[in-house]
Amino acid sequence: MRISALPVYYGWLVLAASACCELLVMGATAYAAGLFVLPIQAEFHITRTAANSSIIILYLGAAVVAPVIGRILDRGSISRVVCLSAMIFGAALATIALSSSLLVMAVMLFLPAAVGFAATGPLMTQTLVTRWFNRNRGLALGIAAVATSGGGFVVVPLLSEAIQRYGWRQGLLLEAVIIAGILILLSLAVLRDRPSDVGLGDHPENQGGAGATGDSYVAISWRSFFSSSAFWVPALTLSTISGTSQATVITLVPYGIQTGLAPTSAALLISVFAVAAGITKVTAGLLADRINQHGLLIVAALCMTLSWLGLYLSQAYLVLFTAAALAGMGLGCALPTAAGLIAMHFGAMRFGAIMGWAYAFTAILAIVAVLFVGAVFDATRSYRPAFESFSVVLACILGATLVFARSAQDIRT
Repeated sequence: MRISALPVYYGWLVLAASACCELLVMGATAYAAGLFVLPIQAEFHITRTAANSSIIILYLGAAVVAPVIGRILDRGSISRVVCLSAMIFGAALATIALSSSLLVMAVMLFLPAAVGFAATGPLMTQTLVTRWFNRNRGLALGIAAVATSGGGFVVVPLLSEAIQRYGWRQGLLLEAVIIAGILILLSLAVLRDRPSDVGLGDHPENQGGAGATGDSYVAISWRSFFSSSAFWVPALTLSTISGTSQATVITLVPYGIQTGLAPTSAALLISVFAVAAGITKVTAGLLADRINQHGLLIVAALCMTLSWLGLYLSQAYLVLFTAAALAGMGLGCALPTAAGLIAMHFGAMRFGAIMGWAYAFTAILAIVAVLFVGAVFDATRSYRPAFESFSVVLACILGATLVFARSAQDIRT
């Protein structure tokens, strides 16, 4: 059967395949990093801080390569990029599993693994979505964003079982082979660069959308978007909310226990955060196709500001529960909305390069937020000064989104 004759728009299959790639890569990195902390600490006799550094090294590498990967995704064949990056990612994980040198492991995380992480994760999925969807772009971006959370539910339990049975090295090696194999299969069998490649350039879903036809890469100078508030406001809002949400995930359980909660009650806060983020991603995506996206960006900043303010003002469990939910809502609202605004303003054929810079800032701020909250606690034995600082920063971001939304409205009128 010809692709153009399928009963469902092929873009939904592209979205499903790319989201699956994203889910596997995010699950194998951001969510699974904690599974290796104790085994590596025991084997190499290093400190807990050093054992925790794997995700920081990966994020540093991602911050360096994301802008380059974004430009490559714009200019080259995404399916080929994913296929090659899957090989690089699998080889990096396999090398780590077989190596006895911490330096070699760090190098593999910083460059090859970071390349695979950037080229097969959220940046790749969002770049494809902006090309394949115009009428339902918000919904598609919302669904794609859910994949970032799905890795924790799918990959982590399976990898944990493998580590328990075979040890961390064999478990990581098995993960490398399976994930690389699935990514290569999906890239070759399902992923296609744009609707016109399969005879769907005139499909109602993407009519009027840049990238639907055989549009070529559109070069853009860094000055043209670095000097634009249309880039900085969504990019800084996304990176600040995402970065501080990483601090939320790390802080909620120890802070909850510090306030007198049972470990199970404290762990529930993480589940509340994840569920709220997942639901809000899809909801924000649906709303983005129907209402002003600048308003959604304001809601995202407001939710995150109130979350940190609540954590600073009260230790009551209801407040902690609400703060976790608000943080999840803020993150869930920011992810598809910021991507949608950047795609709307700069176009699908330049999306990867520009969004790559946004993800570079996101990785950097995630590292800063995690290090900051840990340093504050070590210095004061309290998280509240960090909560207060995050509240002020998010309030400033909220103010910027309000000003930007008003100026954008004035331009339209």
